[in-house]
Amino acid sequence: MGTLDAVLADVGTQFGISGSKTTSLLSSLLSMIMETPGGLGGFLDRFRKAGLGELVSSWVGGTTPRPLSSSALESAVGRDSIETLASKAGLSFTTALSALSFMLPNLIQRLTPGGLIPSKLPSDILAYAGSATSAVAAGTREAAAAVERKVKSGAAWLWTVIAAVALIFLAYWIWGSRPAAQNAAFDVADQVRIATAKATAALGALKPGFSAQDLVAALNLNVINFASGSAQIPTDSVDYLNRVAAAIKSAPPGTLLEIGGHTDNSGDSTSNLALSLQRADAVRGYLVQQGVSPTMLVTKGYGDTRPVGTNDNDEGKFRNRRIEFSLR
Repeated sequence: MGTLDAVLADVGTQFGISGSKTTSLLSSLLSMIMETPGGLGGFLDRFRKAGLGELVSSWVGGTTPRPLSSSALESAVGRDSIETLASKAGLSFTTALSALSFMLPNLIQRLTPGGLIPSKLPSDILAYAGSATSAVAAGTREAAAAVERKVKSGAAWLWTVIAAVALIFLAYWIWGSRPAAQNAAFDVADQVRIATAKATAALGALKPGFSAQDLVAALNLNVINFASGSAQIPTDSVDYLNRVAAAIKSAPPGTLLEIGGHTDNSGDSTSNLALSLQRADAVRGYLVQQGVSPTMLVTKGYGDTRPVGTNDNDEGKFRNRRIEFSLR
């Protein structure tokens, strides 16, 4: 497995994105880093200038990189740059923004072993800067050149053997590169469990004096899996929301959080819009019951207008049915 294959797999699973698109997104991101004046160091300076120095410090050689929120990434890198990366990967802006926010902390951690920021990206990382297709094509061209040399030397019989091997390899690569998620049943309960564990760990890792941005990043790791057509808080989310309430009550003075409700595209858009607001209101109501000041929370329903994944399969729809926190 390559150095960053685990990162790509996590992004694909988290957001329901195909392997080719996650690879393309990573490739474009690495190209952006290399094209930034000062390389990786210059790229990280953009985050420091955006007031995210503490986050960067946790990424550089850290064992537990702190999560990055979508709004913080957009602030540091710029909307135009994110739109360019999204276009190259064939993704919507929202999906690319969320995927990049999830990907970047772990990527930086792997690029800076021992806390050292390299002046140039290592060769095993540069391999990801070109798409997998171009890498295979390059290998095929080299194989063809080798065959031609053999033919010219009189070993023409090797052509058939090497060509057959190359075709078998190419067919195997194409078959094996399909996302494994397409061949496996999507387990909603397992995904909820994993998300809850990640979010709980992130909340527990918040240090005294944490920023509102840190809080939002941790909160958005979780999934509240409402029953279809329902705005009732699921029983298995109660313990987690109790932790959320405690964290919000410790947030910096003046913090104002928006609780956004989102749905997939099943059913009527008007009904989805109403349902998303009802779910956001339900979360706000529960947090207020747990002692959070009502003045710290506002709600908004977005319905199915801001998907973070495809609505063509169960996994993508699961990603789109979400509660998302943001700063106001």
